[in-house]
Amino acid sequence: MDIEPLRKRKTSGEIYTRRPLITEFIKKSLQWPFEDLLERASIRDRRHSDYVPSEVLVCHLRRTKSDNSDGRFVDLYNILRDRVEAACPRPDRHVGETIHTNSRLAEIRDATVDHVTELMFTDREDYDEQLDIYEVVFDKAVRSAHITKLRKVNRKETANEELVDPVTGNVRAVVEAALDRYRKHGLTAEEDFDYRIHLRRAIDALPTVEREVIDLLLADIPIETTKDGETSMTELLGCVEKTVRNRRDRAIEKIRQALMLEVENGK
Repeated sequence: MDIEPLRKRKTSGEIYTRRPLITEFIKKSLQWPFEDLLERASIRDRRHSDYVPSEVLVCHLRRTKSDNSDGRFVDLYNILRDRVEAACPRPDRHVGETIHTNSRLAEIRDATVDHVTELMFTDREDYDEQLDIYEVVFDKAVRSAHITKLRKVNRKETANEELVDPVTGNVRAVVEAALDRYRKHGLTAEEDFDYRIHLRRAIDALPTVEREVIDLLLADIPIETTKDGETSMTELLGCVEKTVRNRRDRAIEKIRQALMLEVENGK
């Protein structure tokens, strides 16, 4: 059976492609009876020999369009929806015998789940390229969606604004404040405008994992936290504190180099 190629393109114009191991897994799983696929898909332990990667399940979900099977679609949708929810930080925390629910985290989780599941349904009606990335890197795509929803909630709660003004395209003041130590002073209005453009391009050019850290930094999310129920970067990004700090430092250095600005006192 042929596997339909993905359609979404990167900013470079290159089309996204599935990882070779995922492609091979899909080919192998296409030979299974659907009941066997569902049974293996219910396994949540990634170390289990029969674990089916989420990227594979997304591909199978999309293929149900060809056999017009609503039942198969719903079965796979329910499994993937649970996996999306499991990939989000848990809003419930146990303190002794009491369960404390962080309403903010619950809202972000629900918004993330709703977003991803909506993609599944819109794709069933008409091919949605946004779902392609979930066939390439499912977990990272879920984290990216979660961060997007987090920023929206932050803006609603704290009136923090987006990185870019939707009308002028200028970088918001919060970004400039965070990077102010890299900025030359005494710029003319024209030079200041050029600075804003270059800064925006420098942020956009960062690798996804580094840009995510900058986004969370500007959303006032701490790298680590000891406060019960407070969200941290390590939790959202699924990595240790040292990794987050390294990504942050690399991102800031790349922005500095991109802007060709000197850092005072070598800091």
